[in-house]
Amino acid sequence: MSMEGLKKHGVRIALDAEEFIGKHSITEEELLSLEKKFISAEDLQPILKKREEEKEIKPEATKAEVSLSPDFSPAAKEYSPEIKVRESLDVTGKSRTEGGVNDFVDYFRNRYERLSALLRTYSGKYPEADLEGISRLAGQKIRAIVMVSEIRETKKGNILLQVEDLTGQFKVVISQRDEQAFEKARNIVNDDVILIYGKVAQAFIIAEDFEWPDLRVTREKKKPERDLAAVYLSDLHFGSKQFLGDYFNRFTDWIAGKGENTELAGKVKYVFVAGDIVDGIGIYPNQEKDLDVLDIFKQYELFSGFVQELPDYLEVIVCPGNHDAVRRAEPMPALPKDILGCDVLSLGSPSTLCVENTEHLLYHGTSSDSWIASLSHLSYDHPEKVMAECLKRRHLSPMFGGNAVVPEKLDYMVIENEPDVVHFGHVHKNGYMRYRDSLIINSGTFQDTTDFQQKQGHIPTPAKVPIYEFMQERLRTLDFTR
Repeated sequence: MSMEGLKKHGVRIALDAEEFIGKHSITEEELLSLEKKFISAEDLQPILKKREEEKEIKPEATKAEVSLSPDFSPAAKEYSPEIKVRESLDVTGKSRTEGGVNDFVDYFRNRYERLSALLRTYSGKYPEADLEGISRLAGQKIRAIVMVSEIRETKKGNILLQVEDLTGQFKVVISQRDEQAFEKARNIVNDDVILIYGKVAQAFIIAEDFEWPDLRVTREKKKPERDLAAVYLSDLHFGSKQFLGDYFNRFTDWIAGKGENTELAGKVKYVFVAGDIVDGIGIYPNQEKDLDVLDIFKQYELFSGFVQELPDYLEVIVCPGNHDAVRRAEPMPALPKDILGCDVLSLGSPSTLCVENTEHLLYHGTSSDSWIASLSHLSYDHPEKVMAECLKRRHLSPMFGGNAVVPEKLDYMVIENEPDVVHFGHVHKNGYMRYRDSLIINSGTFQDTTDFQQKQGHIPTPAKVPIYEFMQERLRTLDFTR
């Protein structure tokens, strides 16, 4: 749902209706159909009633008998799925915020406390100090865990940080004469939680080094016990005129054993989809010109048809993106089953789950735009470097104001568990890298370039599908444009 789109139509949403809309994934199209200028929670009941009526007359989708290649004997068919969802780290069904000032205070406090706990595991060379009354420690070297509230450059070219903790506020200076610390400080973003080492002066701390929460360089991991694999998809954009159906059909044929690399296809047990399942409605200006299907429910019917055509031994795991029928603000709750219309494991964005003893972080990647705008060394050409910055900070979207955010009691964007695989999308560009024992995967798209994407500088890499073999810890990419 696009609030901007509603504003253009002169529609206002009552506070009691906002949570209701997010919980039931009510679309902009459904809200406009009410033909009201002010919508309360009570006004939304007819939408749910209409959905139920349509559900009653709509035949239940059943799994079609999929025609596998006659000589295809997939190993994955012999195994039941091994999936453990970390329910406590998924916002679905837990959103209780009203968006007030106190909610934001609790939200940032939760982030600070959880990331502070990670930073306290660092072996520090100086004693830890709170910011309250820190000027009394003038001349001493300390370490402090702080949240950055402002970044600016002084007249002398130094970096000046305004920082805070749970006790107070203070200033931190990073001198350009300290080349190593200064270069490192250029990557600090607003609302970062960092550990600062430095010397206290009367009015500020002179920083000599600092750390982000980060992942461990190496860690002991559970070993997968079965020779299976997962496919990673994102940004399918069913309903778009630019949906690359021919290439997508090549992919579905391959996974049914029709083509080359049949041994690899037979290992595939899981299909992950990291959001933007459909193209949606009213997501960007004049989007209707790019749509082949103007009804969002019919867009999801196309996705449901794809799921029905998959071999029945596959497990499909999805999270929403900013084009999907959920709230645009993060964290995003899972897409309801009545909208998806098919039997898949539907999770929020972000979500954490263990598959085949392999810890996964599944996220659409909406914050990529804010990251690229904030740090000069990041670009749409290398989305994997964006995710490396998230892992370094153990947070998917620290910069408040860049992305729309819902201030929950728990900051679900904190990366609490160290992931073995991080899967995201959003930028329509494949990208892979190893970062501190974590494999980063951006799975590209099955949508060709739209005019809007060209203006935004998006150069997609469509129909290139990453496949990860669990036991071998091996990533392959198949190009279905060939």
